[in-house]
Amino acid sequence: MPLLVRHLPLLSFIEKSLISITMKSSTRTTGISRLASYSNAIFLASAVLRASIVSAIGLPQPTGPYHVGVIKRTIDHFNPHDPLAPNNISTAFLATIFYPTLQKPEGEPEPYLNPETAAFYEETWNYTTGTLASITSTVQKDAPFLEGLVGKSHYPTILFGPGGGGPPVEGNTILLSELASYGYAVIGLDHPFEQPFLRYPNGTGVVGVDIDYNSGEQITAIYETRLVDNNVFLNRLPDFIHELKAPFNITHIGALGYSLGGAASIGSMYDHDRIVSSLNLDGSFFGLPNSTASDVYRPVLLLASEGHSGEGEHADPSWAAFLSWQTGYLRELSITGTTHHDFCDDTFWKTIEDTDPSTGPINGDRQVEILNTYVKAFFDLTLLGHKSSVLDVPSPEWPEIVFHNISRYT
Repeated sequence: MPLLVRHLPLLSFIEKSLISITMKSSTRTTGISRLASYSNAIFLASAVLRASIVSAIGLPQPTGPYHVGVIKRTIDHFNPHDPLAPNNISTAFLATIFYPTLQKPEGEPEPYLNPETAAFYEETWNYTTGTLASITSTVQKDAPFLEGLVGKSHYPTILFGPGGGGPPVEGNTILLSELASYGYAVIGLDHPFEQPFLRYPNGTGVVGVDIDYNSGEQITAIYETRLVDNNVFLNRLPDFIHELKAPFNITHIGALGYSLGGAASIGSMYDHDRIVSSLNLDGSFFGLPNSTASDVYRPVLLLASEGHSGEGEHADPSWAAFLSWQTGYLRELSITGTTHHDFCDDTFWKTIEDTDPSTGPINGDRQVEILNTYVKAFFDLTLLGHKSSVLDVPSPEWPEIVFHNISRYT
């Protein structure tokens, strides 16, 4: 089938998206430079039209025994202290749930990124227009859950937080769908106005504001907002799962995050004993984890880009402070050849077009394998009790992995 014909449903969807954004743009004046203006909407339409003639490329297929479904839900929450929202008031955030399903994908794969999100990162991270918009996924929207009792599952649930300012949860689909293909329910939380673009289930599009990454005060405020979102969601989790009528585990919970989301995944452990273990993907710490009261008493894995961990010139001092007080199970690993961008789907994007100068020299497909293997091994161990030697000693199969501060391991 000619590609232009095959992408007609996508083009129709984008036209509706542009109309939605244009109609709602009057409700948001701050951050208009980030896809909110009508002229930028026209640019987006042009970008996606050009994308329609680019050969579609699929995300790596999850390797587990299950297919993967995805649903999105709005989480209502009034926050009068939101550092990025208009008048510092936000009223909701977005939950994206990846989960196992027996339903086989049918029909043509669909683009996995919102067209607005794809356009933003194509421009910001130096990809040719249409490159990211053309990537498809076999993750199935609203696929049926596995059979089972509501709120019950042998497989644990994992709470995920994306990087500060992006990419949003959908830009971490490769890792999250991999976990879901092995039975985990993975729930990612996106906060409006922080991410470049979010679309709620009712069709409302929210454009993010410009973030000053040099402002420690603003980044800390965003981090604290993440903790609030995590706290609200975890408190509501049993009711949320029952409303979904989903066979998801509400007692065995892990936390996972990339960048600021990684820091928040561990920061949320201080408020919630139900979080059994946490994994931080290359995120610097803020607040309590930097103090002498930082011991979480539970399993933690810090997985870092080259140079971020250890005792080198560019090592993160917040990691050293946190690590020095831990008494529970602990691993600190880094991946040779990586940079910060290699811990989200950007590491795969560069295999299509190696134009983002912020990614490292590691082969993107190889990095996907490493992340999938080590993240799954950690949660298999700490949530299911399945041991894996890759977490204990260097492996000839994974020579890129460097173990740090082995004397602190328990």
